[in-house]
This record gives sequence, structure tokens and C-alpha cells, in this order.
Amino acid sequence: MRSAILLVMVAAIAYTFYNHFSEERGLVDAGDEAPNFVLEDMDGERVELSELRGQGVYLNFWATYCTYCRQKMEYLKDYHEEYAEKGVRILSVNVDETTLQVERHQQRYDINYNLYIDRNMLVSNAYGVGVLPSVFLINENGSVIERQIGGKTEEQVVAALDELVPES
Repeated sequence: MRSAILLVMVAAIAYTFYNHFSEERGLVDAGDEAPNFVLEDMDGERVELSELRGQGVYLNFWATYCTYCRQKMEYLKDYHEEYAEKGVRILSVNVDETTLQVERHQQRYDINYNLYIDRNMLVSNAYGVGVLPSVFLINENGSVIERQIGGKTEEQVVAALDELVPES
């Protein structure tokens, strides 16, 4: 009887770890239509994904405590203006931290592009975000062309931005 209980407990723990840490947990993946959402940046400016049709969208989910997120945001800081001119919009979405935390992060790291906060994690849940950073590359037609999980090198971030440049 004890062995059966132990086996059930081990199976439950293994399932929990697999479900929580698996990259395949996402609800949205390559080939899917990107779910629409509306968010506000730190200045109260509203953005709706569907209004960005015609532009590539680099949708980056992050948190202030995430080291890989900070590295990726440093790269994005260097390239956001260049790619904005090419028709690529970077949306960096914080996963439900306070406005004060995000403002301090923006000031501390001198982030010169808009940051959005996903209150109550409605957008990140719709996309199935379980690991940070999570990035969704969305083409000019509103389709997800790739889902990226975890840290990336500067070269990988630039290659992803290049993929998003709309066809002329």
C-alpha cells in the first residue's frame, strides 16, 4: 500500500514538473493566429495588436527579476529605432509587476522604448507563457511565425528582428 501511494506521489510530482517547465506548454505556437490584446504603456498610451497589422511584431514577455530578460532588453534597446524604421514593432510586456517596479527598471537600465504591464497576466495566459523570457514573432499578417523561450544571444535577437521585417 505504501509503495502504491509513493508511486502515485512521484508520478504527480513528475507530471507537475513536466507541465510547469516544458517548453511545449504554450497555447500559441508557430502557425497560429496571434490572439488580439490591448495594453497600456507606462504613459497610458494604448496599443492593440490588431492595429499593428502590416508591421512585424516582436512580442517579448519579461519580468524585472529575470536575468535573461534584462540581457535581451539591452539588445532591444540598441536596435529598436533601426527596426521601427523597417516596420518592426517591439512590444515588451511585463508579467504583472507593479508600476513602480517597472518604472524603476526602465530608469535603472535606461530603456528607451515603451514598456507594457500585463495586469492579472491576461495576455501572458492567453499566449501560454510559463517561462521567461518568452518571445512571439508575429508577422505583418498577424500570424505567429516562431515562439522562442529563454535567453538568446544578441545575434539571435537580431536574426529574429530580421525575420519580422515586412515584405515590401
